[in-house]
Amino acid sequence: MPSEEKVWQKYYPPSAKELLEKKMPEQTLWQYVSEAIWEQGDKYDAFVYFGRHIKRSTFLAEVEKWARVLRGMGLGVGDQVLLFSPAVPEAFYVLFAADCIGVTTIMPNMAASPEALKKYYARAKVAFVFDGMADLLNDILAKPQFKCVVLINATRSMSVPLKITVGLVNWVKTCKVRHSRSKYLTMSQALRRFGGYAGPIEAPYEKERMAMVFSSGGTTKTGEAKLVCMTDKAMVEMFRGMDILNLHMNPLAPGRTSFCQAPPFVCTGFFVLVLVPLVFGMTVYLEPRLSQKLFNSYVKKIRPSAVLTGGPMWTGFFRDVEQRIEAGEEVDLSHFVLPFMGGEGCTPEKLAWMNKLLRYCKSPTGIVSGYGQSEVFSVITVDYRPGMDEKKKDKLVNSVGIPYPGLTVGIFDENGQELGYGQRGELWVKTPTHMAGYLDDGHLMRYSTDDGWVHTGDLCEMDEDGVVYFYGRMGKHVVAPDGTRVYLFDIANRLRQDRDVKESLVVAINNDTKNNPQVVAHLVLKEDAKMDYELVKRLDDDIASMLPEGVEVKGYKQQKEFRMSLICKTDIFSYGTEYDGYWKPVDGTLKAVSF
Repeated sequence: MPSEEKVWQKYYPPSAKELLEKKMPEQTLWQYVSEAIWEQGDKYDAFVYFGRHIKRSTFLAEVEKWARVLRGMGLGVGDQVLLFSPAVPEAFYVLFAADCIGVTTIMPNMAASPEALKKYYARAKVAFVFDGMADLLNDILAKPQFKCVVLINATRSMSVPLKITVGLVNWVKTCKVRHSRSKYLTMSQALRRFGGYAGPIEAPYEKERMAMVFSSGGTTKTGEAKLVCMTDKAMVEMFRGMDILNLHMNPLAPGRTSFCQAPPFVCTGFFVLVLVPLVFGMTVYLEPRLSQKLFNSYVKKIRPSAVLTGGPMWTGFFRDVEQRIEAGEEVDLSHFVLPFMGGEGCTPEKLAWMNKLLRYCKSPTGIVSGYGQSEVFSVITVDYRPGMDEKKKDKLVNSVGIPYPGLTVGIFDENGQELGYGQRGELWVKTPTHMAGYLDDGHLMRYSTDDGWVHTGDLCEMDEDGVVYFYGRMGKHVVAPDGTRVYLFDIANRLRQDRDVKESLVVAINNDTKNNPQVVAHLVLKEDAKMDYELVKRLDDDIASMLPEGVEVKGYKQQKEFRMSLICKTDIFSYGTEYDGYWKPVDGTLKAVSF
């Protein structure tokens, strides 16, 4: 079986075996990270934020300062704090400070609905909330359990001109809240009131302690997300694989840079764009605002070595690159070392287009595809093989690489039997980095595995070289009257094969996927293509030939492009609430369809 043969290990460097057998230190995440930072000194900055350079020694001092504030608030091992903030330096100071003293940090998905946010506060006594978004949590923070609410000022670490202008706006915005409720404090007020604690701060390492609670990226239509509990042990263990990855071409070197727009709750972004750079001596450029325009301009301006974002954001970036080239500009992308595509991929055709532009712009590497889940603290597979730019042309989806060092994967059927190469099934993972469980109403619901396997819920296949191909979430399907399971992404992939279709997305209206599946297709057409009867009829006939009786695409709708969510994925759930604007070929003409 593939999980026993582990053919993918042929791509690991010779010294990988020794590192895989090496015992990782029994330390908290903060102990592991801070030791690496101390060894590096101040030759390279830890963070750059709106032009303000933050030294590594300053970063260490800030974490200790906030650890004393938290202890001064009466917090200790086993307590919980709520952290609701984008990527600003102070959010990471508080996050590491909490880990230092043994306090669990709960980080809500910032795209969650107000109703869904209610489950996040759990048993937290203190909250740190970005001042520009404090109003979203007013009902929650008013609860008696919160003894103190600290407003994180996004301007605190900015350069002086921005600090004055932006800071004034946020000060006015939160003035009423701060004066009406005494438990609301600015960061300066919190430092003055609680920063005088002079006792011991560092908590001892505990193997099973719930250290951080991340929000899964797979939110529901209502904005809900699972709360994934990680231990220090699991998070430190993830560095083993990165040490092995770095033996190949040494991409993680002191002085290189990463660009992070991801909020702290996105654990893959936290690991790849913050933790790894800090440990390997790189500098992290932080940007709390997440938009296509800012992403494009920042990459152009700071020329980062490592970037991680989803397929939709990369698409927008390379569209901009193409336009700049057509305008006669010389675009240099030679700074890329690890341009990661994670979160959501793209089509093979689009990836080939991106890599062609990368080669033209002197990049030493192609897009590095990867796949992971919050439940295993980030990475499951990554495509860093020699010749990674050469992808198989016979697949409808891109490869997401080979298993991350230290992990074992296998493809299994619905009966739990492992499948061979080239067969689709659910991807299972064995890893020491798996979560402790999910947080439910403030309590840890322990995660039990079947013989050590974590079931990902994702439909994948593995080829004879151990390379994994990701198709989609197994839950995204409808069930035909005869019980046949029809995956919506399979329909989308089939539509994409048409000569006039550039991109496709298939959803079920109202997520009614069992009793009365209302399957609809959203299409982005190629240039010069027209949404007419001939096109829609051709698509409808082709799809009908692949679907079982009782399942059909009820309507087709043209989109200019697909919208992105806060975490750089296609905003799939919003398309499930679009009820008008569809077309269906009927009796030689297009009939308007609505639901």
